[in-house]
Amino acid sequence: MKQYLAVMMVVLGLAACAAQPAADTTAGLTSSLWELTNWSGHEIPHGDNGEPVILNFQDNGKEASVSGRAWCNRFTAPYVLREGRRLTIGHAAATRMACMSKAMEFESAFLDKLQALDRYKIEGDSLKLFAVDGEVMMLQARKKEAAPSSGASGK
Repeated sequence: MKQYLAVMMVVLGLAACAAQPAADTTAGLTSSLWELTNWSGHEIPHGDNGEPVILNFQDNGKEASVSGRAWCNRFTAPYVLREGRRLTIGHAAATRMACMSKAMEFESAFLDKLQALDRYKIEGDSLKLFAVDGEVMMLQARKKEAAPSSGASGK
């Protein structure tokens, strides 16, 4: 019985370690905004006001989410990172502004593809997102706006 408990403790310990993403992995995704630049078979839109399709990964240590603009609507979804650069994005909640049909079709396909992602790779300022069907999305890093400071300068 003691051997069984010892084995179970080791297995649970290894599972807990595997579920925790490495800090540098999370930092790589959360350090930039990511602009969609290429997705085979799709014309990349630039929104109603020249706004690009953007992903913003965030992780406060308790919850991880990705949000952004899918063309003319904004979205947010939970995500999970696992060992081996594995990425799972959950169901997205999105605004439902009335957009031209081309935009709505793109957004639907884009949000569906986010849920079909399996892994990612960061190379310099580029992010590749790989779907289970072999499709690849290419994104380019953009600088995140700095959070406003809490102190007033008086100048």
